[in-house]
Amino acid sequence: MSQLGRSAGLTGFLDLARKAGVDAYALAAAVGLPPEALTDPDVQISGELMGRMYEMAAERSGVDDFALQIAETRRISNLGAVGLVIREQPTVRKAIAAYARYQWLQNDAYSLSLEEFGDQAILRVQGPAWQQRQEQELSVATVVRTLKAVLGEAWKPLEVRLTHGAPARTDTHRRVFGVTPLFNQDCPAVVVAREDLDAAIPTADPDMARQVTAYLEQMTEGRRRRGPLRHRVGVLVVALLPEGLCTVERVAQRLGMDRRTLHRRLAAEGATFSSIVDATRLDMAATLLTTSDRPLQSVADLLGFSSLSAFAHWFRRKHGQSASAYRAAQTGASQTGTAPAAAALVPA
Repeated sequence: MSQLGRSAGLTGFLDLARKAGVDAYALAAAVGLPPEALTDPDVQISGELMGRMYEMAAERSGVDDFALQIAETRRISNLGAVGLVIREQPTVRKAIAAYARYQWLQNDAYSLSLEEFGDQAILRVQGPAWQQRQEQELSVATVVRTLKAVLGEAWKPLEVRLTHGAPARTDTHRRVFGVTPLFNQDCPAVVVAREDLDAAIPTADPDMARQVTAYLEQMTEGRRRRGPLRHRVGVLVVALLPEGLCTVERVAQRLGMDRRTLHRRLAAEGATFSSIVDATRLDMAATLLTTSDRPLQSVADLLGFSSLSAFAHWFRRKHGQSASAYRAAQTGASQTGTAPAAAALVPA
């Protein structure tokens, strides 16, 4: 089962597709999304299929900054109840905490985390392993646009970090983000001045914040009871692999349970921890090798391997060829328009 998100993630898609000469409804049909997802923001759809739709739109239209152009028109209201609870918080720090807690309502495939170092703070935008350029730029731009909504349009981040390689032009990036992004980074992130976190939000209404929070908490509790555990484990695996900390014990701890309970609950869903790690690595490897030119040692590090040789042995066993040969083959296929989606490389 794919991770789900609100079709609000497609807000603006129909208009831009028309301007770019692309049939948005044909794209939706091609990836398997319902046509109403283009006009109704509250349809629950597969985040992975939505990502494929963005990639296809950029490819077929020749507009390589397709998602960024859409992000430029986004408002905090596009986040629905999540945007409302963000806007009503007293400070930016609390707004980010609310954003991180309820992000799953907007798109279950993404998570946010905040780390503070000295006079800076890093807001990491952790996406799924299948994420490619368009979806990543849209998610990071949405975070920047949300921060501008509470800090003012004149505000800009210190840095924006993206994991894919640099495109030929970055005009739209500079316009949307306010800065030229750093490319080929380890994790998508927005770096802000730490003092910005304590800025007051003029629109804050404590009473409204309490009411909306109570409503969202009810939904969050319902999600805990019925949401597939393997999806939550997958999100943590993506976050922990680059840090070399992806152990079953640590994941279980993050989920508030012991190792045996985690194994038992995953088994009930027909999954194992090792199978989730392996599938996630396959997805991440395919994406990293085909969408960036980072060295293989860097790819190995991001996938949590102890050495380049360990990664090379694992990759050859999974794909029957070296990572270098795979990258060359996929890059060539991409140039001729025949490259398969990265997610299709993962066994069912």
